[in-house]
Amino acid sequence: MFKQICAVAVVATLVSGARGVGAQQCCGDCNANNEVTIDEIIKAVNRSLDGCQDDGVCSQPGGQHFPASGQTTPYGAGSDGDVQAGAPLSYTDNGDGTITDNNTGLIWEKKDDSGGLHGMKNTYTWAITPEPYTNIMNGTMVTEFLAALNTPPCFAGHCDWRIPNVRELLSIVNYNGSLPAIKDAFFHYSGCPGCTDVTQASCSCTLPTASYWSSTTAEYSDRTLAWYVDFGRGRGDADDKRGALPVRAVRGGL
Repeated sequence: MFKQICAVAVVATLVSGARGVGAQQCCGDCNANNEVTIDEIIKAVNRSLDGCQDDGVCSQPGGQHFPASGQTTPYGAGSDGDVQAGAPLSYTDNGDGTITDNNTGLIWEKKDDSGGLHGMKNTYTWAITPEPYTNIMNGTMVTEFLAALNTPPCFAGHCDWRIPNVRELLSIVNYNGSLPAIKDAFFHYSGCPGCTDVTQASCSCTLPTASYWSSTTAEYSDRTLAWYVDFGRGRGDADDKRGALPVRAVRGGL
């Protein structure tokens, strides 16, 4: 299956006299699931008829958008809330336990309150423990969590789930003043408590005070620390790789 449909190709075949030949937003696989549906083809054609306007829904390779911080309250001229630089935060629940970031194209695992594979309270180590301890990413977040997600038929039908790097993880922080510092798509206040099915739109959780591991080593240290993102405060820091923290898997972006 082809992954992207350029407006030029679609319009040349299906539409005559279309305005514009740019292809930045005229893609087919808008949710990056490696399939192009009739609905996505129609969207691609409609974009081409509108001159391939940048609508923020999906992008060609290299055309992703840098997301805004999410802050909308101005604190003086030139402040973040005044300028609001970057693309507005936009997410799509795919109905299969995943969420697509419409700016970056990354596909994120949803969390539930079940205590099972997607349990938001589950914690994993970054590196092996106990001794002999190494700096290699071979802790339980790899041997247990990722191994379970990527065992066929695999989570949401994809076997390429990975631990996000620290910049990817920071990209879903929302600095609009709410806690946890993450968009509602990842934390439904009313739907999360007790929810057990991540395919349901109302079931999407983030532990409010938790710090989530990234795959990035803190190289300023002796390599025994790795970066994490604290969604309670919306910030990154580093911790001992042998420590146990929650994780959220991601795919795409490669």
